[in-house]
Amino acid sequence: MRGLTVFISDLRNCSNKEQEAKRVEKEMAHIRSKFTSDTHMNGYNRKKYVWKILYMYMLGYEVDFGHMEAVNLISSNRYSEKSVGYAWCALMLREGDELLRLIINSIRVDLISKNDNAICLALNAICNVGGKEFAEALSTDVLKILTANMTRTYVRKKAALTTLRMFRKSYDILPASEWADKILLLLDEKNIGVLTSVSSLVLGILAVSTTGWEGAAPKAARTLTRLVLNKDYSNDYLYYGLPSPWLQIKLLRMLQFFPPPEEHALKLRVSEVLQRIVSGTDVTKNVNKNNATHAVLFEAINLTIHLGSASETLHQAISLLGRFISIREANIRYLGLETMARLSQQQPETLEGLKKHQSTILFSLKDPDISIRRRALDLVYTMCDSSSVKETVSELLAYLQTADHSIKEELVLKIANLAERFATDHQWYVDVVLQLIRSAGDFVSEEIWYRVVQIITNQGDELQRYATSTVWRALLADPQPHRTLVKVAGYVLGEFGHVIANTPGAGAQQ
Repeated sequence: MRGLTVFISDLRNCSNKEQEAKRVEKEMAHIRSKFTSDTHMNGYNRKKYVWKILYMYMLGYEVDFGHMEAVNLISSNRYSEKSVGYAWCALMLREGDELLRLIINSIRVDLISKNDNAICLALNAICNVGGKEFAEALSTDVLKILTANMTRTYVRKKAALTTLRMFRKSYDILPASEWADKILLLLDEKNIGVLTSVSSLVLGILAVSTTGWEGAAPKAARTLTRLVLNKDYSNDYLYYGLPSPWLQIKLLRMLQFFPPPEEHALKLRVSEVLQRIVSGTDVTKNVNKNNATHAVLFEAINLTIHLGSASETLHQAISLLGRFISIREANIRYLGLETMARLSQQQPETLEGLKKHQSTILFSLKDPDISIRRRALDLVYTMCDSSSVKETVSELLAYLQTADHSIKEELVLKIANLAERFATDHQWYVDVVLQLIRSAGDFVSEEIWYRVVQIITNQGDELQRYATSTVWRALLADPQPHRTLVKVAGYVLGEFGHVIANTPGAGAQQ
């Protein structure tokens, strides 16, 4: 289109914004006059002027005319003209726009036509613009395209994603009793592209409700077996030697919506797939390959945690994660720590394996990245138990001395919680809280020192005597004690000061 090319070239040659605005204003006036005076404008000119309007709109200029001409282009029988109308629709219309009602019938005509290109344009328009009105009016036609036997693969892919877009606007368009079997049948497709699109649709449905869609689990397991174990795929879908990692992730995530399979053969198949993924993953120098393989790995570990039975796979995963949290790549360290924390919370039997990497985890508390430090702190917190609490709290107290302010409040709270939860010696608990006050008094909340005072009050004379003398010594040792320490001392000494009144040296000091 020479006229459009010349117009774009003229705008690019404008020396300043004011000159460009004048050129745009002149062109808009010219196009407006053409639309109003030329009642028999041919398709070529209409297409050319709509393209110019779209270009000016994308430059940021306000456009308030040309809508009906663009709508007429959608109804054209020529692909070049129809595509311009749909491009205008995608850029200019929004959900709820009154003009959408004018193009619904045109879109339906294209959907039920035998022209695959026109069908794809209509599906793109629904995805780009469609709201609840589109979903209610056109969902049946789109679903027929999706499930029809004669639909081409590239059309079916678009139909699956269009169905997902409409489903998110109106859940009622996909009752499980009517569509579950037909849609899940598509998970048996050989084409990887179609499988990936349909998997996205099924995941979107499962996120809302799994009722009636239970058949997705065995089909996902069979497809994983085909990809990972049987290596039944086209080389076009190999990404750094990994068969369709995006599809594998979707299928692994799909299985996490359902309980462990009851069928023994299916259960063994899933376990073997997970074993193959975990054992076949390593760290390489190629960042893109790492991103793909590790994305699949972490999703496989999530499924292993969900199933809760493959202990051998879990131990292999823990060993691999221990390597991940010690390498240079920050994203991998973060994901490794986060996955370890999830393991420690949902699979308590893995704690012993995780503790083998405790030194590396504690070292991660000094990482320059605040997000990694937070994940490491969460992991240390969830790994702690009565056998390791004193060592863990000691490490965290040492880290508190150099921790930055952004993490100190969370760190103080976690130390106080661990000391109280696992303490077998209340005197040690009192020492920990007093050390917290001395090291980070501004971050010790009232709930923390209220709690230590409550414990001192409710325990026997021995703890009261120890706490009183310890608080008194802390006051004497600090010429400018923190106000929180003063509050604790005021209560403890006021209530129990008499128990150390006759202690040699204490009375004189008082």
